[in-house]
Amino acid sequence: MPLPSASKEPDDSQTWELAERCLLPIAFSHAIAVILATILNTLSISQTSSFVLFLLLLAISVGFTLFYHNLKVTAAGKAVLITGCDSRVGYTLSKQLDELNLFLKGFTVFAGFSTKVESEEAMQKLKQEASGRLHILQLDVTSEHDIHSTFLYVNENLPDGAPGLWALIHAAAWVTLGECEWVPPSVLRRSVDINFIGLARLTQVFLPLIRRSKGRVVIVNSLLARIPSPVRGIYCAVKAAVEAWAACLRLEMRRWGVDIVIVETSEYVSGSAWLKDNSSLLEQARDMWTQLDPQTRKEYGQELFQKEMLALERYTQGADIDLTPVTRALIDGVMKTFPMRKYTPVSRKERIQALCSDYLPKPVYDILYIN
Repeated sequence: MPLPSASKEPDDSQTWELAERCLLPIAFSHAIAVILATILNTLSISQTSSFVLFLLLLAISVGFTLFYHNLKVTAAGKAVLITGCDSRVGYTLSKQLDELNLFLKGFTVFAGFSTKVESEEAMQKLKQEASGRLHILQLDVTSEHDIHSTFLYVNENLPDGAPGLWALIHAAAWVTLGECEWVPPSVLRRSVDINFIGLARLTQVFLPLIRRSKGRVVIVNSLLARIPSPVRGIYCAVKAAVEAWAACLRLEMRRWGVDIVIVETSEYVSGSAWLKDNSSLLEQARDMWTQLDPQTRKEYGQELFQKEMLALERYTQGADIDLTPVTRALIDGVMKTFPMRKYTPVSRKERIQALCSDYLPKPVYDILYIN
């Protein structure tokens, strides 16, 4: 299936978030208004209509909801750790959180890069542009040594008076595309190690620090966790695993006052948001194809392979996307006193597709979006 180009639609995710927050208060106000009106009329205490009571309760409940929806924590004396800063998402977020320091004088940012050799230029650039409170670390989420070294460093360099780490932000990702049958075991293992096992292991190690501050874990996930997409089967699978794991972790951490926040990003955009080298994904696909046995290559056919390679080229060479909606959602997840469980900074078209995938019969969804 062709991979669409970046969406040009304006970001309306904040409107959807607010609507989601207000849905329960509206339903609650209506139910209470009907019950109160029935009681008052039955006892002949008052002839007030349920509609008037509904409007009164609605104003109170929605006003209160808007108040706590916009509450933010102070950044003073708080620290955040960000993985995957060698991607555009992680790099941009670390820079923006550090820039908040200039005004709020608070966040200490620990920016984790997967490798020093490949990311040396980006690390030096970030160090020059950032304040003295930003720390640059080598953090390969698949390395136990890097994970424990980072834990010791963060624990020793927390701001004065900080009980622990305020936020762990998972922005590390490894994109692999190809038909499910094409993906060799080495690529499959690497995708699972980076996108799921590394994320889970790093969280396990840092949870004691996060519990102390009653902080939060913020996870950059993908809409593909809910949308089946040919050629991206492995990526869909690991993102679905992250979604399920985060939902379970949220239930387990409630007793500690720790929030688990998912930021569900769009993947129907240029792969440059995640890739350091766009050519690597094309080379990976060619390697997968050459490693297939001759009979399998014959059955798929060279024509199909070339068609999917053209789609990959459009995906990796598309225009750079505007990361503002994604970083805005991530910053809200870090700074809101009562963060949403899930932020979905995607276009209206993608949001509708996700809803169709969740609720429509699969044959109907396939007709609309796959066939």
